[in-house]
Amino acid sequence: MKAMLLAAGLGERLSPLTLRVPKPLLPVLGRPLAPLVLSGLAREGVREAVINVHHLPDVLTATLADGRDLGLLALHYSRETDLLLGTGGGIERASRWLGGSGTILVRNSDFLADIPLDRVLAAHRASGCPATLVLTRHRPGYTPVEVDGRGRVRSFRVGEGSRSDAGSGRHLFTGFQLIEESILDVLPKAVPSDIVRGVYFGLAAEGRLNAYLHDGYWWEFGTPDQFLHGSLGLVAMPTEARLKLGAFDPVRRVGRASAAVGAGARLNGNGGALRGRLVVGLGSSIGEGAALEDTVVMHESWVGPRAKLTRCIVGPGTEIPAGFEADAAILASDTEPARPLPDHTRRVAGILVRQFRPGRS
Repeated sequence: MKAMLLAAGLGERLSPLTLRVPKPLLPVLGRPLAPLVLSGLAREGVREAVINVHHLPDVLTATLADGRDLGLLALHYSRETDLLLGTGGGIERASRWLGGSGTILVRNSDFLADIPLDRVLAAHRASGCPATLVLTRHRPGYTPVEVDGRGRVRSFRVGEGSRSDAGSGRHLFTGFQLIEESILDVLPKAVPSDIVRGVYFGLAAEGRLNAYLHDGYWWEFGTPDQFLHGSLGLVAMPTEARLKLGAFDPVRRVGRASAAVGAGARLNGNGGALRGRLVVGLGSSIGEGAALEDTVVMHESWVGPRAKLTRCIVGPGTEIPAGFEADAAILASDTEPARPLPDHTRRVAGILVRQFRPGRS
């Protein structure tokens, strides 16, 4: 079976983390997302995959290489150099690698899930439909998707994603889909397009868009709040369940905190000042007297003495000054001080700071 990983986006919602690291390579409990996803697909029988790239493409290609270390026989790169092509245009650009082996798996690169590929494939084949979308229970902020009694997608309630009552009897599209090669033939050629609006709306109207309802784990890491709470949720998860999703950094008790701690990380005796759920990545150091609560510190970072971080995401290789305080913020290295600031970002004490509104974990 062949698969495509959609990964060409700019990752603007997670900026400034994504100024130097493409979103598909941001680490979740010490494991970059794209390699984690691709190795999981290989274990489920995918032998050949395509990934579309645009933002920091050389970083992605250098990390993923030919895919053999991930268990794949081949990994191809579809470069969207001048123009982002969207989901439909991206799949069409990559179609020369996707045909010839029957049903194709397409999935977004920014979520983790325990979706059973074999069961989805069986349901897809039994449906006789040209496409199957994996859906899960609706959550606020997502477009509600309605399903009829035959298990077919009936409609996408675009514009209702923020309504408090939108989840009643409805679902959301996970970004995991199976398509037949006939779908490749109807995608517009060499132009940006959205496969949901351009293809799936029409199939739904014809009663030919199958739905697979997933009631297990699914979490998207696309926004600061999602990234933080998805990471902390994995820390809180029973070990056996977490290991089914990936070989993450091990979780242990540190003082009053449960922490995923990477190799070579140093916590410098701060057990009493660490609370809630934490992620401390490979080679990172937490200074004496630093107080951290419900915070992610990515690899090779340094949190100075007496710093106080609550509900923060510290980007790779970031140095947090002694005594620095932040709540609900992305904190990242300011490696190019002359560079214009990304939206919603400011410079504070030599680092880039982006506040965000935290939700519930």
